[in-house]
Formats: sequence, structure tokens, C-alpha cells
Amino acid sequence: MDPQRQQQLNGVFERIFIASSAVHEALGRGLPATTYRSCLAYELGQMGHKVQCDVAVPIIFREHRVDAGVRIDLIVDGLVCVRVHSIENLTNFYDQEMQSLLRISGLPLGIVVNFSVPSVRGAMHRIMNPAPRV
Repeated sequence: MDPQRQQQLNGVFERIFIASSAVHEALGRGLPATTYRSCLAYELGQMGHKVQCDVAVPIIFREHRVDAGVRIDLIVDGLVCVRVHSIENLTNFYDQEMQSLLRISGLPLGIVVNFSVPSVRGAMHRIMNPAPRV
């Protein structure tokens, strides 16, 4: 990946972290993931980012197209796939799920964030797509 694109992704990641921290600080823990997702989308929009919510991504299996194959919680600036959770702890399953979402969507960066923790600092997983198409 070229250094300029990497710098752009790092900047978006940092702003997603700042927005996630602000949402977590304001709302605390224990709310449904949909609440955090909506507030995070709003916060990122207020920061000037283009945010798409609940995006259906088709899957092509052989010649068969599944139009609503998967849904992505948030796509930020057309580059970053964000999956929002409110669960006890993130396991490898959620990272593997993100890897699949990145492969299907072609987006270069994925972030899995869990709001049901004392601090989002240790609850954000950053996953790079080794073969992005965007």
C-alpha cells in the first residue's frame, strides 16, 4: 500500500477512535449496539466524515448473486468498514468476520469496536485487507 493511502487510513482510524471514545464517555456501557452505532455515525458525521449506515453488500457465489449477502454497520469515507458491538468481550470470531467483510467489500481497513467495556482503547481491533479493491 502506498504511503499516502496508509497515512489517510491512519487518520481515519484515529478519528474513529476519537469519535468512539466520545460516544463511550457520553453513554457508558450496557446499551444495545444499535444505539452506539447510530451515535457513532452521528459523531463521525459531525466531524466531517461521509458515513453510510447498514450497507448491504452483495455476494457473488459462482454465477449466483445474493443481493443482501452481508450488511456492514458503517462505512466511513468509502474506505473503512466499522463493525459495532456491545458484548462482554471480543473473540477471534469477530476478527475473522471482519476479514470476510473486507474480502467481500474490497475495503482496505476494518475496525471492530466493542462498547461494553470500561474503555474502548483496548476494545478496538484494526484489521487490514491484504488485497483491497478500493
